[in-house]
Amino acid sequence: MRKTVEKLLLFVVVMTSFVLFSSCEGAGTELSELMIMQGIGIDVIDDGYSVCVEILNNEQSGSPSGDSNSENKTKIYSANGETVAKALNSLVTKSGNLPLYAHNRVIVVGEKAANSNLSDILDFFERDYDSRPSQLICVAKNATAEEVVRAKLLPDAVKSEILENLLEESYNQSLTPRVRIIDAVNYMKDETTILAIPAIKIQQSGENENYELDGCALVGKDKSFSGYIDSETAEGIAFLNNKIKKGEITATLPNSQKATFLINKGKTKYRIYEENNTLHYDVSVEISCDLDEVEGEEFFSADDGVLETFQTSAGEAVLKKAENTLVVLQGEHLGDAVRFGKLLRLKEPELYKKYKDNWEASFKNIKVSLSADVTIRRIGEETFHSKKK
Repeated sequence: MRKTVEKLLLFVVVMTSFVLFSSCEGAGTELSELMIMQGIGIDVIDDGYSVCVEILNNEQSGSPSGDSNSENKTKIYSANGETVAKALNSLVTKSGNLPLYAHNRVIVVGEKAANSNLSDILDFFERDYDSRPSQLICVAKNATAEEVVRAKLLPDAVKSEILENLLEESYNQSLTPRVRIIDAVNYMKDETTILAIPAIKIQQSGENENYELDGCALVGKDKSFSGYIDSETAEGIAFLNNKIKKGEITATLPNSQKATFLINKGKTKYRIYEENNTLHYDVSVEISCDLDEVEGEEFFSADDGVLETFQTSAGEAVLKKAENTLVVLQGEHLGDAVRFGKLLRLKEPELYKKYKDNWEASFKNIKVSLSADVTIRRIGEETFHSKKK
């Protein structure tokens, strides 16, 4: 028995050594020999696709085949191909390096490309072994993806990192949905959901340019672009889809002055039922927030009446935002970007079977009853008990 154990241990040691030495020998590819992707822009052209990529400038040195100089942290390359995969693979002929997608941050889809079949565009990223499912997606509003990737930001900026941070923070502040590769694939496979993707536009700022979020692009059930919703409408999606993170609410008080509240947590609850062959959704939004700013001296007291006024006004602001979003989605765009269909499938599967085949019309006719329960956690007592001078 002891000899058997010793042989087994010797085998493990030998195999471990073999793996370690093999790994070291196989790790001979230098970083400078790889195109470490940071951002990928995709546009549709007459004979296929055009890609524009931002990669790390590993040696911080210029290259005759890339748009870079010694001060830039990144390089930019572009290429064309019959498919997205072929266009990306042809970048090797421009840089002489192999593409590495594992570190890619964001995929920018040009407006024209969004109006084609989005599923075809994302197929490569869904299948490629090196591609991460957590890459973020956005749509270039009134622009091509290449214009976004080549935007004239500060020379030492990693544009894709800025764009990634903008998209993540917008999601954390409950301003727009977060759409990753895995989200887009799952949404497009859903029988009832349409996809709301953050829209990015380029703003001129002196000699430089900046990125700015401007609502969302909607991708319909045919996997193509169906229109934009503005920023106010996009904000309401979080409240209706139980995706409330943080953020702020600006409310109008009874004296017509304003108060701003910072959200620290939120939750949306649903009750679904059928009545007279019509679906009814009772949607209750629960918000906990802090008072951040208030106008008017009459509100500089901490009595229960003032607190109730704040909570009521904040609740009304939440309801207005959610109502406006529903008006747009149920009317102009006829699209379930708030995933009411998925909710029906999970909560009432028999009702879902009845309505799913004609969901566009069913979603338009849903009767939604909204309520808001707002709790003010902090009011800033020291400031509250003082008078404005």
